[in-house]
Amino acid sequence: MTSPDPTVVLQRLRGADIGAADSSACRSLLDDVRRLRGWVDAVDTRITARLVVLHDTAGAAPAADVQTRCGGVSAAEGKRKERRATVIDAAPSFGDALAHGSIGAEHVDALANATAGLAADVRDQLFDMHAALLADARRSSPERFGRGVRDLARRLERDHGLERNHRQRRDTFLARKLNAASGLIEGRFAFHPELASQVFGPIDREVAAMITEGAQAGVPDCVDRSVDRNRLAAEALGRLVSGGHQQRRPAEAEITVIVDRRTLATGELHDRSVCETSCGAELPPASITRLLCQGRVVPIIVDRAGNAVDAGRTIRHANRTQRRALRAMYRSCAFAGCDIAFDRCEVHHIEPWESGGPTDLGNLIPICSRHHHLVHDHAWVLDLAPDRTLTMRQPDGTTFAVSRPDVPPQRRRTDHERRRRTAA
Repeated sequence: MTSPDPTVVLQRLRGADIGAADSSACRSLLDDVRRLRGWVDAVDTRITARLVVLHDTAGAAPAADVQTRCGGVSAAEGKRKERRATVIDAAPSFGDALAHGSIGAEHVDALANATAGLAADVRDQLFDMHAALLADARRSSPERFGRGVRDLARRLERDHGLERNHRQRRDTFLARKLNAASGLIEGRFAFHPELASQVFGPIDREVAAMITEGAQAGVPDCVDRSVDRNRLAAEALGRLVSGGHQQRRPAEAEITVIVDRRTLATGELHDRSVCETSCGAELPPASITRLLCQGRVVPIIVDRAGNAVDAGRTIRHANRTQRRALRAMYRSCAFAGCDIAFDRCEVHHIEPWESGGPTDLGNLIPICSRHHHLVHDHAWVLDLAPDRTLTMRQPDGTTFAVSRPDVPPQRRRTDHERRRRTAA
């Protein structure tokens, strides 16, 4: 595929009357910006790769340092550019796609981040699949592409899963210190996935309750959902630890885990294993078994397509069982390209409750506050097909995007495929 002529693209951008552009023209201009940016990023990456060679062979300054001094970027960005060049050296097809503008630098960075720390044999096996990875990058946002690569890497290194979990537990810590300048107590932490679910699950629910309380009281940033959730999370942690709200929300931790039946039954990982917490962190089967022994089990049954069934109905608001069922299908906001985690999303009725829409799973999706307001306040229309393909349409009726649930890695079969399989 031929790279765009940057001169032609630049001339088109310079001649554009942006102040008079309509929505369609703005999208066309952004496409030109993407192409031009891709070309610049590809040249930048080739320069960085050359700097790496000069450093390795002639003792020149490290590429990241040169980028920081001469490229006008931060030290962190300089290191990111160096990693980007290393990844493109291992997967040259990504460099060609970047130059053409069919992917962005963030896709390459997502690949670099997902492969960092992998054993050499696992990384080599993953890069051998560069054609399939590139196809996925071209049709996905950087966030979803990165999750897909991490899922693939986990499957490739599943035999090392138990060792990885032991390492995570060994590296778990919580540290704090006084910032003399601000007077604030600052902290650093790293939790293994199981502990993180125990800590942050109650915090997220408490934050949601605090926002609801604030909205009912008329607090402006709670009403329009612009409240700083990180600040509320700190307040929520204090409320939960102090025990002042135990009567209203008992301090019993809830951990949601998603596991397929075969892995649960055998205790062994396979090619299509799903074994993770609600935030997407991988757990070994042994941890799932221990959690099942220690806690109360609320099963959510899913079919082969990953769709939750038999989760029940409620009057208006989705109940906890239905939220668990939706989490079995979605890791994040259902809106295309949005990576807001499921635990921070609201449950939206496709057919509004006020218009007779049921509070049933076939009519519910998780959606973040920003996109929820987009639907309600700006007349966007969402259509949900039986296989949970979601079509997003703008107020003028044009299709903005189409998405599918970002379920844990497994092959999804549509209802049509299942009927055809049953008939055979």
